[in-house]
Amino acid sequence: MALEIEKIVNKHESALKRYRGFYFLADLLATFLVLYALFTLFNMQDIFFMFSAFEPYTGAKYDLFGFEIVFETLGMALLAFFLALALTAIRHYRADKKDAISLVEEKYPTLRERLRTAYDNRELDNIIVRDLVGSVILDSKSVKSSAFLKRKKLAKNFFMIVCAVALLVYVAETGYQSGYSPTDLDGVIEDIPFISGSDSDLFSLENGGGTSDEKESGEDLFGEPAVIVVEGTEVDLKIPPGAGQGFTVKEEGEERDEEFIQSAAYDPEAIASQAYYDNLPEGYRSIIQSYFEELAEE
Repeated sequence: MALEIEKIVNKHESALKRYRGFYFLADLLATFLVLYALFTLFNMQDIFFMFSAFEPYTGAKYDLFGFEIVFETLGMALLAFFLALALTAIRHYRADKKDAISLVEEKYPTLRERLRTAYDNRELDNIIVRDLVGSVILDSKSVKSSAFLKRKKLAKNFFMIVCAVALLVYVAETGYQSGYSPTDLDGVIEDIPFISGSDSDLFSLENGGGTSDEKESGEDLFGEPAVIVVEGTEVDLKIPPGAGQGFTVKEEGEERDEEFIQSAAYDPEAIASQAYYDNLPEGYRSIIQSYFEELAEE
């Protein structure tokens, strides 16, 4: 009798494992097709044009099962598959898993607590255990493993598969795709520090051309001057504030006061160039000359 009740429990346990594997495959297929349909609709194949590592492969065609598949399509399908595999594994790992005995007792109230008690005490040999095990075996004959099958879950997956396939067929027949593409994120990525490669986002310039890091470090550009050696002589270098970039060497020496004679506003004895008269029209030369002479006398 102990062996018989073990066979009943093991039969339902193996059926439950098959159903769970079937649930996993159905979830994986439904998730993959939905992701692939969404990727196709939103031009996810363009993501391979955003990375230089994929440039040698973009546009290449591969022969699979007699069909030529472009690299971008194959890569998008693999991306959708691995993402669907990860999501499905996480979802099934966190799902509440009941053993076969709990499910049998849940579906068949007449066996509640009796099946578990009989299975746990199957090695005992007394009149009470024999009577319990015998009655449980008789009541277990009406138990069907198909009662553990979650038809609602399978119907949900089937509905998702049909919707995804219908969307893929519609896109293939009409060529319709949305106006969105991963390349639209280029502008957003360029504004993200440490990704865009722009140093202007990492350091803020202070007034005077320095960065905030230099200011916090306490270093003074106009503090102690540096020392260099020129022809065996030490020369102190110091950039005074407001002097701008670079420096000039100023030699010390005696200052001399130079006297300058200011010239007149114009030289009265200056004679106009002959070229000036050559450019004047004949017949008006004397009139123009007398006009400017009168202006000079005033």
